[in-house]
Amino acid sequence: MSFQAQNQNQALNYQNIRSKQMYQGGEYDQSNNQRANQKEFNLQQQQSSNERVWTTQAPQNKVSHNQFSQNDLSYEHRVSNSQIVRHHDTSHDQHHSINNHNHHEGHYNPLQMPCDWEIARKHALSRRTAKEKTKDPTRTLQVETCPCCGFEVDRDDIPYCSNPMALSFLGSGFTLFYNYLKYCIIILFIQLLVKQIHNLYTNYQGSYCSHIKREKMEGHIIEEPYCPDSIFLRLSLANKLDNREALEAMQVLNFISIFIIMFVLIYFRKSQRQIDTTIDEEQLTPADYTICVKNIPTGLPVDYKAELTNLFQNYAVLDSSQKIIVRKVVLVYDIEEIIDLEKKLDTLIEKKKEAIQEHNFDFHHQNVLKIDEEIEHLEHQIHKIEEEYELHNSKFSGIAFVSFDDESMKQLVLQDNPHTSLERMKSHWNRGQLEGLNNNDLQWKGQKLFLEQAPEPNDVDWEFIHITTNEKIFKRVRAWIYYILFESAAFFIIYLISHRLALLGDEAHEEELKGKLDQDTKRKINIMSFSISMLIVLFNKFGVAKIVHYIVDDEKISNKTKFQISFVYKYALALFLNAAIISFLVDIVILKNVKGAGGFIQNESQIFVLNAIFPPFIWFIDPWSLCKNIWRKHIMSKGEKALLTQQEANKLMEEPDYLSAKRYSDVMKTMWFTFMYGTAIPLGTLFSAFGILIYYFVDYYNILRRRTVKESISIQLSTEMIEMLEYIIPWCAFGEMIMTYTFFHEVSKIDILLIILAIIYQQLPMEDISEYLFPVENNEEIKPYAEGSAGFDTDYDRENPVTKHKALAEWNQKQKNDQNPNHKIVKVLHQQDEFGYIADGHFGHR
Repeated sequence: MSFQAQNQNQALNYQNIRSKQMYQGGEYDQSNNQRANQKEFNLQQQQSSNERVWTTQAPQNKVSHNQFSQNDLSYEHRVSNSQIVRHHDTSHDQHHSINNHNHHEGHYNPLQMPCDWEIARKHALSRRTAKEKTKDPTRTLQVETCPCCGFEVDRDDIPYCSNPMALSFLGSGFTLFYNYLKYCIIILFIQLLVKQIHNLYTNYQGSYCSHIKREKMEGHIIEEPYCPDSIFLRLSLANKLDNREALEAMQVLNFISIFIIMFVLIYFRKSQRQIDTTIDEEQLTPADYTICVKNIPTGLPVDYKAELTNLFQNYAVLDSSQKIIVRKVVLVYDIEEIIDLEKKLDTLIEKKKEAIQEHNFDFHHQNVLKIDEEIEHLEHQIHKIEEEYELHNSKFSGIAFVSFDDESMKQLVLQDNPHTSLERMKSHWNRGQLEGLNNNDLQWKGQKLFLEQAPEPNDVDWEFIHITTNEKIFKRVRAWIYYILFESAAFFIIYLISHRLALLGDEAHEEELKGKLDQDTKRKINIMSFSISMLIVLFNKFGVAKIVHYIVDDEKISNKTKFQISFVYKYALALFLNAAIISFLVDIVILKNVKGAGGFIQNESQIFVLNAIFPPFIWFIDPWSLCKNIWRKHIMSKGEKALLTQQEANKLMEEPDYLSAKRYSDVMKTMWFTFMYGTAIPLGTLFSAFGILIYYFVDYYNILRRRTVKESISIQLSTEMIEMLEYIIPWCAFGEMIMTYTFFHEVSKIDILLIILAIIYQQLPMEDISEYLFPVENNEEIKPYAEGSAGFDTDYDRENPVTKHKALAEWNQKQKNDQNPNHKIVKVLHQQDEFGYIADGHFGHR
């Protein structure tokens, strides 16, 4: 039989099987069948030219019978399901015995004790912020990878003087952060050059603070200057209260600077998109090929991977001439049972440590070996559950990651299957069902499938992604309640302390005027004032961050980028309220002490100085790394008596984790604070500009030398941070109006116009405007999945807790080659043979 005739017969058989399965198994509803009728008809017309490929193997026009039948449907899988189950049950014990045997023969065991410090050291080297070494295709080099994570050990340090684009192998998120810092510095210097230098000059030239006022106190006339003798007061708005021309000039310059900053913010969005596009063109990641599918019916007796493969290859696009090839399907499971068992495993490990200590560090004592057997049994139980999840899909959560052969297929599928937030809401309230579906809607059992761009594999929080919508809503409402209660309590306590401190300053000032305050008492009051201010700053820096982190973690957010967005919103808002709003309420609204001793100008100037110096200084000292280094040396000095599992030793040898959200929060608070009070205290803009500039270099050094990066942050975080940064426009307008009214008891027309402009700007779709004014062209070359996946250092199956062990074992095995020990060389030569060129010299990213 000819190949074309065989293909036609297979297509007809496929249609018959498909119709039979839809009737018997009920995988897809009738509307999907109608949607596919035209496409299947066109398929039959095109068989003679073999334009349609029904395989998920390499992108070739010819397909073997075996490949075709593997991709038919889950019909045959279900027919032989009982046989598979019986085979699984009989082979599992063999698999477990092999696992135990491997543990005793040097096979990597994350729970081994005592730990191997050499393995831990290599793990730390593989996780440092450095590029993989450049490979020479003409030489044979041994490539060593970490057995627990699959990353290469041998890496090249990134020079400290390099451009942040050198971090592109980590994904775009980190390069975008340093571009974010750069534009914050640019914005501050624009404000400084256009407005604040003139303000500083006119303030310094002012004479209002040197004027003498006469007051009657206890029958005596007392003379004192309007403002205390302080450089902060002389350089503030208070020193030109008698110069209205300078005030009007300041308002005009502020208006001009805001207009310039608005334009810079629009261009800033373009700059971020350009960086993200450039990195995306250079780096191939799993997310380039993958979508996330949600609202899949659960509890069906089907092979979900096979069903989803056929669903997307045959029903996902409306144009029947478009070829869709699915390369990989990774299912998401409810892993609560596994998490509970792992907690029991941790308890057993602690019990084992206690037993080892009780028996004088005899690792082969009968009691220790007995606990080892319990640990082995529990490990066996966990692995068995993981395999049962994959086989029976009993804990399938209705979410899957589907990877296509190239990015154009992914984009076409997303384009043909849009959905709205209202549809998702209706589907949620109807338990997945959605009324009014038509033939163009991709659906399964009356449930519309919601498709979206997949995050990177290490951006997914696999512990929480399976959490139901109802539970997420409950958790997030509860988290906001906790946050409001905590922030209210913190705000009230800091308010009481600040209020009492301000009253103490006023009382001390009155005693000083009466001549009853000695120098020692005055010095003690000043020390106490500074100490309390420093305690508040420290609490904001460390205490608030820790508590907000716990609150946001309780929200069970399924995406690490979204987690960081939520953290930044809550943390930055808390810092801003505690640093800016409390002082406004205490000094201006209640005590009305604006320019006096211990008043608003003096206190906020002090905060500007601390805020500019303290964060970069602490970040440069890096107490987290210092403490971990000391603790690491202490533990390693114990040798075998350290009583750490290999997994714990690996974690100990790593540098502390890098969290972008804290960095964004520090910068955001500084920007908001500066633009709100910059009118009254122009010197603060200077402090903030140089503070963020120093912060930029310190943070870049830390991420290169003193931090471990485990997350791949998407451009979504940067986009949300720009949205937050744009609040500097209304804060500036509000601060200008408040300060003008506070000092001059009037509100000018320019201030009102600026408020209106800020509100309008905040409501406009600035991202769409930026894309229209500054379009960014994507020149990415479409590469097939076979080529791109060869350079993936991680993937969805290697990050998924259920499939991780098996996928990592397969990946590490691929690193070995009998003919050439360097699999990277084999990959390069394979690319030359298959694609006619060597890719880009970069063999993956973290």
